[in-house]
Amino acid sequence: MATAIRGFIDRYNGSGKTGAFNWFFQRISGVVLLVLIVGHFYIEHFYAPGTIPTYNVVAGRLASLGWKLFDLTFVIFALWHGINGVFEFIDDYVHSNGWRLSLRALFWFVGILYLVLALLTILPFSVPQGGING
Repeated sequence: MATAIRGFIDRYNGSGKTGAFNWFFQRISGVVLLVLIVGHFYIEHFYAPGTIPTYNVVAGRLASLGWKLFDLTFVIFALWHGINGVFEFIDDYVHSNGWRLSLRALFWFVGILYLVLALLTILPFSVPQGGING
């Protein structure tokens, strides 16, 4: 009997490890991403009808602080949502602690790498004085 109780206690991780926050935030980030993608789609295709989204148009948008914040919010929520989903998959289906740690470390590295690349692309972007072609 004592062994069965000890086995149950060993399997129970406590309320701090239930994953409730990750589950809840996955739903919240999904809703935020839905709003952002609908906003992005509307602005690109319906806000300025007849305007083809060329490099010059996108460059002009990315030069403003508002668009940088919009795009960074999009990137951060998309990365968090995706990596959180992968972590939940790893926790559910990878039972070896070594593999779980290795895969989590790999995806942390990939997530940070993509975040740095996004920051290096979006933040310093500006339009030269003479314009894109000038």
